[in-house]
Amino acid sequence: MIDDEDEPGWPRVRSPRGEVGRGPRTLTASEAAALLGVSVATIRGWADQGRVPSHRTVGGHRRFEVDELRDWLARRGAPPPEPRRLRRAPQELPPCPLLARALNARTEAIVDRVLAGYDERIVTPLPAPSGPAARRVAVRFVRVVAAALEDGRPGAPTGRVELAGLRGGLEGPMGARVIAEHTRVAAAVIAEAEAARAAGVPMEPLAIPALHAVIDHARAAVVRGFEQAVAAREPSPRAPAPR
Repeated sequence: MIDDEDEPGWPRVRSPRGEVGRGPRTLTASEAAALLGVSVATIRGWADQGRVPSHRTVGGHRRFEVDELRDWLARRGAPPPEPRRLRRAPQELPPCPLLARALNARTEAIVDRVLAGYDERIVTPLPAPSGPAARRVAVRFVRVVAAALEDGRPGAPTGRVELAGLRGGLEGPMGARVIAEHTRVAAAVIAEAEAARAAGVPMEPLAIPALHAVIDHARAAVVRGFEQAVAAREPSPRAPAPR
């Protein structure tokens, strides 16, 4: 059952089936995450920690009541949700399957570029990852980028790198290394794509601009996950005590 009287900025929500009357208005985890402007992983983590009110259905699914979220935001002095967060259409790019396949085939060359960028004679603000760790980051990033290029949907596969940023943020200040590592991998991917084009590897006319756009999405996802984890680690502001 859809509520037609929701306030602007709040999603149209459903009442639980099988109940008499309208019942409490509930949201899924993805809907609540869109409402608060955070990732699904973050809203689930907050719910598991008891930082945001939530409930379980009989089938074990997580649900969030709109009225409770409204009160939760009000106690923190948060502004009302912005409608644009709920109506954002997925961005699409020209699919570039040829470049996607070329990058997948050159994964090891990309890993080599990343590792070659570290030299113990050059001091960096964050410790260099081990060879296996750098390889894992590079392989994951290439797969995410290639998947986005394959179908032209840059936002679809970025949850994997957002999760990497989330894990880094939970590590504290040293977790910033995850952003630096993904920046190095992004540079290596672009360099390898340019080398492939120079070598005459077949690719789409807009392949390189599309690659830059996909990488922007992926890097933004890493930073987004990192920032959300940092916010989750900070103590929640307390509401003023009643007088």
